[in-house]
Parts: sequence; C-alpha cells; structure tokens
Amino acid sequence: MRVQGVVSRVDGECAWVVVSVSGGCGRCHEAGGCGGVNIARPFGGVQRELRLLNDIDALPGDPVSVVVDDAVPLKAALLTYGFPILGVLAGAWLGTALAAGNADLSAALGAGAGGAVMYLVGRARAGGAGVMPMKLERPQGAGAGGCGR
Repeated sequence: MRVQGVVSRVDGECAWVVVSVSGGCGRCHEAGGCGGVNIARPFGGVQRELRLLNDIDALPGDPVSVVVDDAVPLKAALLTYGFPILGVLAGAWLGTALAAGNADLSAALGAGAGGAVMYLVGRARAGGAGVMPMKLERPQGAGAGGCGR
C-alpha cells in the first residue's frame, strides 16, 4: 500500500510525515474488500503524523510516498491476536494437565499466564524502537531535489 504525505520535520535519522488517507485500493470499504486503508489510520483520524526512518534524506516540506509492505498487516494481526490466543489455549491445556485439585481454577490460571507470556513474546518480536515498519520513497517523477527534472 502506498500513501502520499509531506515531511513536517526531521529529527536525527527520522522524518515525521503527515499523511492523509482518503481512499485505498478502491474496494477497501466494500464487503470482501481488503480493508488495507485502515492500517494507515490507526486511530481513525483523517490525518496522521508518522515517525519513519529518513533513508532518502527528505527535508521538511518535501512530498513523499509512505510504503507499507504487504506482510505488515498480517504480522501485526499475528503478534496482536495470534500469539496471545495460542498462549491462552496452551496455558489452559497445561493448567488442566497439571491440576492437582480444581481443574477449572488451574485452567483459568494457566490461560491467564499463557496469554500474558505470549503477549510479551509478541511485543518483544515486534521490536519497540518507535519507528513504524514502513519506508519512505520519493513520489514518481520527482528527482533527488524534488523539482522533477
């Protein structure tokens, strides 16, 4: 997915980019559509400011394209939902298997512990550097100086 934006400021090796999301793939909002436009507006706003690695040496005011790899939404869903659900199921199974008395209580405790552990594992795998898993590109037809020559 590609979203157009403008660099608002540069801070060290990162650029802050303001993006406006109005469309998507054309089928995003239809039944059975990709829904991929929702990844670009995580909190439901029309404009968002994203912190991205500035590997193209963009300057404030430069128009840029923000590119999201196709695998990012799937990876985010697995880390956010898949790992904790697997942890809950495995923890409940292990709690039941090791139960000495009350199997329900052991299953509940195991489910809670397993979900928490896998949540933390998912967060650790996601990183946490604060830089979004997206990249900047110059818009099509723009030269290094942004004049289009």
